[in-house]
Amino acid sequence: MIRLDRLYIAIGSVILGILCVDSYGIIIKFLGDYYSTIQLTVFRNSFAVLPLLALLYFTKSFSSTFSELNSRFLLICFIRGICFTLMHVCYFLAITNMNFATASTLTFSAPFFIAIFSIFLLNEKVGIYRWSAIIIGFIGVVMITRPASDLFTYYSLLPLLVAIFWSLAMIVLKFIPDNYSTAKIQFYSLLFSILGSIVLYIFTSDHQTIADFKDLTLMATTGVLGGIAAILFIYAYRQVEASKLTSFEYIAIPSSFIMGWFFFKEAPLDQLFPGVIAIVLAGMIIIWRDSNREDYTK
Repeated sequence: MIRLDRLYIAIGSVILGILCVDSYGIIIKFLGDYYSTIQLTVFRNSFAVLPLLALLYFTKSFSSTFSELNSRFLLICFIRGICFTLMHVCYFLAITNMNFATASTLTFSAPFFIAIFSIFLLNEKVGIYRWSAIIIGFIGVVMITRPASDLFTYYSLLPLLVAIFWSLAMIVLKFIPDNYSTAKIQFYSLLFSILGSIVLYIFTSDHQTIADFKDLTLMATTGVLGGIAAILFIYAYRQVEASKLTSFEYIAIPSSFIMGWFFFKEAPLDQLFPGVIAIVLAGMIIIWRDSNREDYTK
C-alpha cells in the first residue's frame, strides 16, 4: 500500500509541474512576437540546467553523474536530447501561432503515440483496449484540427509533432539499464538538448537582439520553470506508480484554457469540443488498461 501522504505529495508535484509548464508557455507566447523560436529554445534549454545542477548539488550526487558512462547510454541520451529540442521548437511555434488551449490540448495525443511506438520499437502486443484508445484519440485530434475546414492551418500539426517527439523520448528510456539514475539521464539528455538548440541557432537567422534586462529575465525564467517542472515530474513518478498519476496530467487542459482566456482573451470552446473529450477518453482508456494489465491479456 502507498502511504497517502506520499501519494498526495506526488499528485501535488504533478499539478505544480503542470502549472510551471503552462506558465513558461504563457511567457513564450508573449515573447514569440519579438524573438525567434530557436532563440527562445536556446534560452529555455540552457537555463533549465540551473534547477538540475541545484538538485545534483543538494543530493550530493554530482560526482556520480560523470561515472559509469558508455556509448550506448550517451547515444540514447543524445536521441532524447534531440527529441526535446525539436519538441520545444514545435511547441513554441504552435503556441505562438495558435490558441494556447488548443495547442496544449493536442499535445495530449502523446499517450496513444506511445502505444503505437511500443508496437514497432518495443515489440509490445497491443490489444483491443489500446487499439480502441488509439482510434478514439485519432478521432479527437481530427475533430479539433478539422483538416477540411477553414480553421485548419499547418500550425495545427505542430502539437502532434510535440506529442510524437515526447513519445519517442519516453520510449527510448526502455533501453537504458535500471542502474542509471533519473538525474543522470536527465542531465545528459538536457546537455544534448542544449547543444542541439545551439546548433540550430548557428545555422538559422532572423534572431533579434534582446531588447532589455526584462526580456532576458523572462527568457531565463522559461528555462528555470521548465527545469523545475522536469524535477517535479521525476520526483512524482518515482514516488508512486505512473498509473496513479497520469490522469492528473489532464488538469493541464482546463489549466491551459483558463490561462489562455485570462492572458489572451482566448475561448476556443467551439474548436475544442467535443474533440477534447475524445482525447481525454482515449488517454483514460490507456491509463486504465495499464493499471489493470496484470488482470488482462494484452
